[in-house]
Amino acid sequence: MRIDLMEGLGFSAAHFIVGHKKCEYLHGHNWRVGVTVEGEPDERGLVVDFMELKHILKRLCEGYDHRLMLPAKNTAIERVSEGKNIRISIQGREFEFPSEDVVWLPAVNTTVEELARIIADEVVKNLSSYKNVERIKVLVEESPGESATEERKV
Repeated sequence: MRIDLMEGLGFSAAHFIVGHKKCEYLHGHNWRVGVTVEGEPDERGLVVDFMELKHILKRLCEGYDHRLMLPAKNTAIERVSEGKNIRISIQGREFEFPSEDVVWLPAVNTTVEELARIIADEVVKNLSSYKNVERIKVLVEESPGESATEERKV
């Protein structure tokens, strides 16, 4: 059995992609997030409770909403200073942002592919108590028609 939660979940956030000719400039998207969960219905007849699944995704999206997403694993980004503000240097360009506006992601770049992977990691972790769940698929869309999916066995 398969359930899909695809509507009404997302966030607005800024990012850049180090090493990409056009996308290396700071810009933002209205990202959309969806998830498919596969497994056998439990004793209640549910694969996963939609309310709980929506709560998990909403909490994840709220952590990124109206923030600047930076890739923590990118060696081209130098953290010049941190405190109330974060100052970074990327290939000779310097930026300073309020610390509370920045989310460091465990990624080499803040691409739609990496976001799909990160969100899939979190969904798997949050669904670990559901022993009937066999597989998940996370879809992240950065612009209409431009998305990435990450599938996992649970």
